[in-house]
Amino acid sequence: MTSAPTQRPPVLAVIGVGPRGLGVLERLVSHCTERPFPVTVHLIDPQPPGPGFHLADQPDHLLLNTVCSQVTAFADPRMVDGPTATTGPGLYEWCRSRDLRLAADGYTVREGRGREIEPNDYLPRRLLHTYLTWATDRIRAAAPACVRLVWHRSTALDIRPGAAGRESVLLADGTAIDADAVFVTVGHHSLYHPERTMAEPRLVSRPYPLPDVLDGIAPGERVAVLGMGLTAMDVIASLTLGRGGRHERISTGSSTGSSGLRYIPGGREPLIVLTNRTGLPSRSRPHLNPGRLRFVPLALTEAALDARRAARPGGRLDFAEDVLPLIEAEMELAYYRTVAGGQLDDFAAAGAEFARRAERSGWRAVLKECRERYGPYPLRGVLGVRAAEGPWADTQEYARWFAGQVADDLGEARTGLGRSPLKESLEVLRDHRDVLRAVVDPPGLDDASLDLFFCTFTATVNRLVIGPQLDRSAELLSLLDAGVLRLGPGPRPKVLAPSGNAASWRLESTCLERPETVEVDHVVAAHVAEPPADQLPGSLLGTLVAAGRVATLAQRGGSATGLHVTRDGRGIDPAGGVQPRLYFLGPHTEGSSYYNHYVPSPGAPSRALRDAELALRTALDQLTARP
Repeated sequence: MTSAPTQRPPVLAVIGVGPRGLGVLERLVSHCTERPFPVTVHLIDPQPPGPGFHLADQPDHLLLNTVCSQVTAFADPRMVDGPTATTGPGLYEWCRSRDLRLAADGYTVREGRGREIEPNDYLPRRLLHTYLTWATDRIRAAAPACVRLVWHRSTALDIRPGAAGRESVLLADGTAIDADAVFVTVGHHSLYHPERTMAEPRLVSRPYPLPDVLDGIAPGERVAVLGMGLTAMDVIASLTLGRGGRHERISTGSSTGSSGLRYIPGGREPLIVLTNRTGLPSRSRPHLNPGRLRFVPLALTEAALDARRAARPGGRLDFAEDVLPLIEAEMELAYYRTVAGGQLDDFAAAGAEFARRAERSGWRAVLKECRERYGPYPLRGVLGVRAAEGPWADTQEYARWFAGQVADDLGEARTGLGRSPLKESLEVLRDHRDVLRAVVDPPGLDDASLDLFFCTFTATVNRLVIGPQLDRSAELLSLLDAGVLRLGPGPRPKVLAPSGNAASWRLESTCLERPETVEVDHVVAAHVAEPPADQLPGSLLGTLVAAGRVATLAQRGGSATGLHVTRDGRGIDPAGGVQPRLYFLGPHTEGSSYYNHYVPSPGAPSRALRDAELALRTALDQLTARP
């Protein structure tokens, strides 16, 4: 990065100082430490900087969905292409240095009480709040004297073109900031805001913040939870563990089947009715066995994608034809590689042998040999558009099938990564996420493929590999056995709101041979979806879209509705013009990029920090070229 000009030090503004804004600050501090140059940075957020919406007062049963050893706020050389002068511990080391320990319930953390925290533990989200607050202070303290930090505990209302090629940031407290470049990193900017109106008081359509939004559900009442993903698991935990219940570990040879748990009610639970559209449970996150290896892809490579781009108009890929077969092939290769590694009792040797054979004769030949030797691949078609196979005679038959699916997956999850061929196959969707990001990065996908990717494929990926923690699946079986939770009347029930003299919501079956109806007192829509910026009038993003400063991808007519940005994060307006000084990073750019909502992991490439690095370099390089 070229040093900044001497005539006027650049002024930068970062709007939203949660994890993504903190990443921009960390990158800048590292650059200025390695090669000092004067710069002023305005950091704008009404909340304390660092944690964003990782709230401090969340109960311990609301867990992170990433193991603690894979969370950090500090860059290392493998994470980012840039200097890494600002160092610090990850979440795991930070917890151990404070003697934070995990209670026998598997989620309560206290200082000096319980067993030592281990690298693969899922910890309470409140700890991430404390860690990120601490990390922000450490990064701020590491800033050299040439960096002037100005903190604003206020909300940015608008960003308007300013004088002399600058941007004017207008704050709610009346302050106006003239900046040479603005980085908008507001993250999940609306999900935790209370709903302004409640058209139906017995419907919870925005399930955060928990557990407060569930206070209107009384003990013994019936509540339908729509969805079976991470949000649904949070809701269920809040209505059970959060109301005094607990799970006891028992012998798996008991009547509770493979869960290994027995639920002891606290007495304040409602009756939970769980249902979703597909009828399929989310697969749980697998145990990470020590020494598990992540292998380089053999079929799903960026070189293969580049070759396919060269044959497409404008370089825009057809996802179904160009990409999906490579993903499926890579998943199948991972399955057979793990089978071979298990037979050899040497997974590294099996991986090396697969790589040699693929280089010698191609991955297609390797697959053909493996199919002949090891038999058919059991997950064929798992990425296709599908729902649970039915119909079932009644809810009881569906419930038995569903519990069997959860139990089978739980067994594979306990075998874990590095041992389970099924889980290794599915983990391709996480291990090679950077290749999938390259699929979406400009020039990206054609319009039909963009819709397919963000409407269907990502939902499937979330169900297969971004599922609940392993213990949450065991708890689900435990709650079913205890009768505190039951399944709704099959997949895709018709949900009917109270009307006329009816006092209850109704769930009517659509996939059972014998029609059934379940009545409930409350409904929780356990789906988290950030509203598109053009549907948020009055918010900063809504104001910028309405003013034509940046467009959303909704104009293409598909399901991808994030902001339209360049690869380096600069906003693209409705006419296709690039905003030279206005950068957008984070979840609200989903669609122009893929999978933005996460905190960086140490020792692995971090898209969040690489995006921050690219945007910052672009901004400062432009500033050095100004007259």
